[in-house]
Amino acid sequence: MSTIFFDDSLAALASIIVEQLGNDTLRRGVVLRDASGFLTFVSPDPAPSERVRTEIAASVADALGAYARMDRPVAFADDPGAARLLNDPDILFVTVGQHQCRVIDRRIVGSAWLGRPRDRATGAPRVVFASIKGGVGRSTALAITASDLADRGRNVLAVDLDLEAPGVGEFLLTEERMPRFGVVDYLVENAIGGIPDKLLESFVGTSALTHGEGGRVDVLPALGSVSRANPGNVMAKISRAMIEDISPAGDRISVSDQISTMIDRISGLSQYDIVLIDSRAGLAELAAPAVLGLGALVLLFGTAQRQTIAGYRTLFAALGLLATRDLAAGRSADWRLLIKPVYAKASLDPQTSGRHREDLYDVFAEELYDSIEGPDVPANSINFPPDDRDAPHSPLMIPFSSHFIDFDPLVHRDHLAKPFYEQTFRPFLDQLDRLISEYLKIPEQPSQ
Repeated sequence: MSTIFFDDSLAALASIIVEQLGNDTLRRGVVLRDASGFLTFVSPDPAPSERVRTEIAASVADALGAYARMDRPVAFADDPGAARLLNDPDILFVTVGQHQCRVIDRRIVGSAWLGRPRDRATGAPRVVFASIKGGVGRSTALAITASDLADRGRNVLAVDLDLEAPGVGEFLLTEERMPRFGVVDYLVENAIGGIPDKLLESFVGTSALTHGEGGRVDVLPALGSVSRANPGNVMAKISRAMIEDISPAGDRISVSDQISTMIDRISGLSQYDIVLIDSRAGLAELAAPAVLGLGALVLLFGTAQRQTIAGYRTLFAALGLLATRDLAAGRSADWRLLIKPVYAKASLDPQTSGRHREDLYDVFAEELYDSIEGPDVPANSINFPPDDRDAPHSPLMIPFSSHFIDFDPLVHRDHLAKPFYEQTFRPFLDQLDRLISEYLKIPEQPSQ
């Protein structure tokens, strides 16, 4: 028998179950993949006999090798706990070869990416600035967007969720404007003893760097002045900010829910017109709450490189499973319409730009859009033609400019002034305004 690796294990289990129990049993049953990767198949039917149970368990163990859960490679409907697994609300529908499996994927790290995507948030609209890779100008774009919105009379709350590599606070707040606390402090202290409303203003600083007279930019930084004064405690606090909380009733509160509640509370301090959120780059645990848990328009920044498309494919394949789960449960999966790529540092070469647009369409169509094949395509399917410039796959663009290589508005105050960013960022800012108006239903503000 050949050695089984992770990517082979689910297909191997599906094949042996079809061989031993039939395709209908595989389709109605559920595969439990535990936190270590070991697999158990739970049959939807009672065990025919103890002899058959033993024989099937031996066949599964032999087929899966090290990936078989040795104490229980197969369970049946009359076993303790089987009914709960067969009806688990978080079952994913995974296609392996010619077979479709219902899978429960237990995770310790990365469990936030299995959370249920939140519908559009009420109150002030939210826009997440996310990316697969760092260094694509995500935080720069957020700072300029915040400044431009303030310049046009809007009150903005900027939130830095990039806890391990903070940037927004450093772009928008001078040292004397930095609040005592930040996101890390909120998550840590709220889990220990809670944070009373009267202390919430200690988490927000108002930027003096933006140029608007009618609007302002408030900032909830990742780290506040207390952390700056005690840098030796920062790593210890970050490690505790990323764990589940327990409510007084004993319920688990995910990091996504904690962050969403934090933003709800902080944004309730003032009449904000919009909330801009800087996400952690990559597919780490901390990126999931921003992408899935905030009911936000999600801007995915990336360059026209193969690594960008490869990263999107990984992310969209995971999101596609969540969309299928939502649809199977009778829920809307329209949250997919709020994912929008941003072609950052865009090339002026039309061939490069055209290829990148084609690559974006392909990865959206293959992983995130609904299939349009077959006779039973639902009327509310999400799918768009390649040349639809209003479709989710059609990117916003920010052309490359060497002026932004050393972007630092704390040193160069004019970097947040309109004459500095206008030529490079105006098309992006205008397109973003239209998206916000269309998706999030707030009045569009004209450029001045």
